[in-house]
Parts: sequence; C-alpha cells; structure tokens
Amino acid sequence: MKKENEILEEAIIKAQSITKSKSINFDRFPNNIRNNIDVMLGKIDSNKSILASLATSCVKKIIDPKQDIRLHRTDFKGGYSARSLDTAITTPFFKKYFPKYANKESSFLTLATRERIKWTKKDGVNLKIRDKKVKNSFLILLDDIQRCDIKPGECLVYIFAKLLLLTQHIDLIFDETIEAMEFSEIININTVIKMLEKHFKTKLSSRLPVIAIYTIYQMLLSVIKRYDGKILSPLNVHTSSDKHGFGDVEIWNTDKTPFEMVEIKHNIPIKRNMVFDIVKKTKNTAIQRYYLLTTYEGCFSTLEEENYINKFILKIKNDGEIEIIANGIIQSLKYYMRFIEDYVTFIKKYTSNLIEDAKISTEVKEFHIKDWQDILKEHEIKY
Repeated sequence: MKKENEILEEAIIKAQSITKSKSINFDRFPNNIRNNIDVMLGKIDSNKSILASLATSCVKKIIDPKQDIRLHRTDFKGGYSARSLDTAITTPFFKKYFPKYANKESSFLTLATRERIKWTKKDGVNLKIRDKKVKNSFLILLDDIQRCDIKPGECLVYIFAKLLLLTQHIDLIFDETIEAMEFSEIININTVIKMLEKHFKTKLSSRLPVIAIYTIYQMLLSVIKRYDGKILSPLNVHTSSDKHGFGDVEIWNTDKTPFEMVEIKHNIPIKRNMVFDIVKKTKNTAIQRYYLLTTYEGCFSTLEEENYINKFILKIKNDGEIEIIANGIIQSLKYYMRFIEDYVTFIKKYTSNLIEDAKISTEVKEFHIKDWQDILKEHEIKY
C-alpha cells in the first residue's frame, strides 16, 4: 500500500507532466472536478485552508477507501483525525511545492475547518466559510468523492496542475517587476515617499507598510550604532491563527531577548487601548522601545485622544518603563531615510521583499506587485 506522501508526490509528478505539455488540456478531468475546484481556486487567497483540507481528504480516501472523509474528527462516530494527517503530510507538502498557499502549521487552525461540523451537504451549510460558492463546491466534491462519483486521485492531480500554472503566472509577474527596475532619474527622499504613499493606497494593502518598515530596518541595522549586534527577525505571516511575537517588525538581542518592536496599523487611528495593550504585553520583558505606527492621516482620531496618549506615554517613560513612540508611518519613514544614503538600494530591497513575501503568503496580492511595477515605471530612477 502506498504511503500518504507517496500519493501526493505521484500526483504532483502527473500534474507537472500536464503543465509541461505544449498544449495543456484539462478535458480529461470530469466537469464536476474542474468546475468546483476552479471555484475554490478563484478564491484561494482567502480559502487556502479549505483547498488543503480537500487535498487531505483525497489522500485519506485513497489510503482508506472505507473511511467516510466527511467525518474529519475523531469525536465523530466512525471519524478520523484529518488535522493530524494534514499537519504531518499535507501542510509540509504544500510548503515544499506551493509555499504561497501553504498554512504555517495546519489548515485545521481556522474556524472553517476545525469546527465540530460534519462535512456533509446537510450539516456543512453551517461551516464558517464566507463565500457560499466555495462552501458549496467544497461540500459537493467531498460528497462526490465519498459516493465514488469522482476519483480522489484525479482531484489531487487537477488541484496541483492548476496551482502550478498559477504559480508560473505569478513568477512571470515577479520577473517583470524586477526588470522594471531600470531607473533613469535621480532619486531623493521625497520621490521614495511618494512612491510608497501611492503603493499604500492600493486596496487590501495592510501588509505593504509592514514590508516598507521592515526594509528600512534592514538598512538601519548596519548604519546606526544603537543596533550594533542586534538581530532583525524575519517577517511573520500576518494571519490571526499564525501570528506570534510582540510586533510586526521585531529587533532582538543576541541572547534571544526582545529589544525593539514595531506595530503597524493601516488606515486605523492610534487609540489609547492600543497603548494600554502594549504596556500589558511588554511587561516583564527586555523591550526598551516600542513603535506604534499608522498610515491613518493625522495618526489620532481626535486632538483630545492624541493629548491623552502623549501624556500617558510620557508617564510610562518617566516611571522607568518602556519607551513608546506613537507616530505616522510616513513621518517615520522620512526620518529613517535621513540615515541611509542609497535610496535605490532601499527600493530594490523593498521590491525584493514584496516578491519574497508574495511567494510565501497570500497577503501580498498579484495586483500589489503589478501596481508597484507601474510605480517603478513611472519613476525612471537612475543608479
């Protein structure tokens, strides 16, 4: 009998063979596989856990044909632990071949997949999947697989072939973006800030300011004495179930104690409860400074709120506790830029970080890369 990982590896080989063909043809796959998986792939950025759960279910059905794959929990009569299978087999496989669409630990950390709801057509209507079409397609496929109307192996091959094509398409955009960095104008701080401001205005762009701040820290660590011997942690995936740590951007000491943190809000005013939360979560830590930055114009909701927060921050500092700095991201970037001389390198690093982040998560969208590509073309900067 084949092992679970062998099933997945065999499916990816078949999928690669399809995508390498001169004339790619998916007509060999039944309509209900193509139609329903295409619906799920169309919304994969916000439903990658659902697709991975389907893949896990397919593997289980191949390994154990008698298992009702709709009973995905051991506390169901006749059920099994889909989460264990996903954590041990499916998630590592996705990380290897499709890191952009892989979950950090398991696809069963989201409410949509971990709830005690059977994946039958009847009970599945209660699943916390926002997109009704995605939910419907997910349940139809599981039901068809369970009733042997479609083959789970074919589902896997089709999923992987489509993901390979999607990845190839995105890689092409990445290459075009890198090629767009053929600059022919002199660049200064104001130019960089205008480019970033325009990019931050893209829809669903909360990740972009985080990457910008991370990029500037990459450069600051080598030029500011305060950061001698400090370590910039890799960016965390920005999802609620995966996020760990103190901030969005983190600087650590070599003894693995936290040193300086940056928390970034996008289009959200800084409020006193945010500052209270910082004081609470940094208590009894080695953190010396904590930046709370926002893209919200004016930073604070009201002048009264700003005055209250500033007084509270001053009191905290005078009491010998952590230094908290609440400010706007654009103002902070302008200040940080004064410490670096090569603005072109910053743009290159920001571009590279955008692409790398897009490769391993769905927070940076394809249109974010394309929009940045257009911005690069607008500013033909010479280096």
